[in-house]
Amino acid sequence: MIKKIDHVALVVKDTEKAVSLLSSLFEFETVESRANPEGGFKSTLIAKADVMLELIEPTAPEGPIRNFVEKRGGGLHHISIQVSDLDAEMERLRARGAQFVSDEPVQVTDDTRVVFIHPHSTEGLMIELMKRK
Repeated sequence: MIKKIDHVALVVKDTEKAVSLLSSLFEFETVESRANPEGGFKSTLIAKADVMLELIEPTAPEGPIRNFVEKRGGGLHHISIQVSDLDAEMERLRARGAQFVSDEPVQVTDDTRVVFIHPHSTEGLMIELMKRK
């Protein structure tokens, strides 16, 4: 069951500049930063009230996030939807024909699991399903 939109993820060329700009304009504050060397990117969550953005910056010379920046220069990457039961939601969506980027959810932090719906199943939109403990 869908609970809420967790965050909107944006690919940026320079996280520090993006955080500075968004903090200046909208008073966002940094909530969490983490590196993902395997994925070739770093991720920074910023928030203001009930609005959370994830800023994703490429850190490797190659990879999907670097390719995104080279093709598009940055922009909307995905929308993350928080669900109450990730496995049940995957099963429900598979029964409706949805395909996923991976067969199983990925544990991204101690209390968070995620899985992406393949954009072929969503008219090109990248949608992340997330379960937070």
